[in-house]
Amino acid sequence: MSTTPQEFDLDAWLDDADRPERSVTVYQKPSLLADLDALEHQIENADPDDEIDGPSMGGGIGKLRAKYAEIAKKFHDSALVIRLKGHDDDEKQAFADKHKESGSTEDLGCVILADAILEPKFTPKQVGKLEEKVGQAQFQLVAHAYHRASNEIPSVSADFLLKSSTPEGGGE
Repeated sequence: MSTTPQEFDLDAWLDDADRPERSVTVYQKPSLLADLDALEHQIENADPDDEIDGPSMGGGIGKLRAKYAEIAKKFHDSALVIRLKGHDDDEKQAFADKHKESGSTEDLGCVILADAILEPKFTPKQVGKLEEKVGQAQFQLVAHAYHRASNEIPSVSADFLLKSSTPEGGGE
């Protein structure tokens, strides 16, 4: 059943409208990537015949792969998904004005991001600590997600979905 222009309830549509939100994943333990790099190198350069020796002889490639999987799980388990809302220019200006009036010593950017982060909730101090602890690269992911929520026109991309391998789907 389709709605005709005469039946469309604009007020109901507006009441149910919301603002853009984005999410980003940051990792508590990205230092584990160095261990994964070293294990990957060892696995790639291991003698395939070492696998035959099994666990009693040191485990060979199988033991290296198991260790890789264990560390990769620790890395994966250290993930934190941060969900943010955007602010429009007027809201950003209101934050700046309020911050200036209050004489706050907290970084304005941390105050704005703390308000924008919906899940998990952060204080401005925790936002600053996040930047310090996870580093510039990961923190920039959070800032970029905020920028996208604030400034991009909402759209959906399904480019990440697997494409069919049939000729109609672009395959061979």
